[in-house]
Amino acid sequence: MDPSAYLAALTSVATDVLGGDLVGVHPHGSLVLGGWRPERSDIDVLVVVTRPLTAPEQDALASAWRAIPCPAVGLELSVVLDSVAAHPVPRAAFELHVTTAPGDEKDVDGHGHPGDLDLVLHFAVCHSLGLPGFAPVPRALVLAQLAGEMDWAAEHNPTEYAVLNACRALRFAVDGSLVSKVDGGHWARGRVADTDRPLVEAALARQTGADPDAPLDPDAVRAFLAAARDVIRRGRPGDPGG
Repeated sequence: MDPSAYLAALTSVATDVLGGDLVGVHPHGSLVLGGWRPERSDIDVLVVVTRPLTAPEQDALASAWRAIPCPAVGLELSVVLDSVAAHPVPRAAFELHVTTAPGDEKDVDGHGHPGDLDLVLHFAVCHSLGLPGFAPVPRALVLAQLAGEMDWAAEHNPTEYAVLNACRALRFAVDGSLVSKVDGGHWARGRVADTDRPLVEAALARQTGADPDAPLDPDAVRAFLAAARDVIRRGRPGDPGG
């Protein structure tokens, strides 16, 4: 099943369960922005609805979505109210979160949950794509979430993902563009300090499959992230090579 057919199947399930209370099923992330590779990437989806889900609806949706073979590492999907997408906050509420990647499979009931920090960037990307119902996300919220992601990566995952995520964060800090990790890496390669360029090139080689074993020193990644966080936290355009 190709991604288009998969998305159509997800939408069919949502329509069957929710009927006229379904607003839309919106892919985002690398599938839309670029750099998507089925052997490495998730399929990221936001489902927008007009009212809270009942427990039986949550169960029916999660079960049916899981039964559809995913043409990628896994599905990462959140169901949100249209009123939430229209008023972005740091920890946005959600109705249901479903992930199917091996080792990270879960269904999370959003009722009573403190909210999902990741939705800030998801909403910002959907707005940048011109999808209906997604309000502009304040720049400060986007920068704060980008910085938070780098903090997490420095501690838990200092890999090519962290390097390229920092690159796309730098791109946003400089000109407000929200791009894929790979596009962020290509943009940053010509702008970072000469000493950091090999790190970015190695991250791109690993992420794209050009050289999956390109050397990437975790300590060098952490140092790169620390410098990038300084730019992000200043919250104003700057030269990432400075």
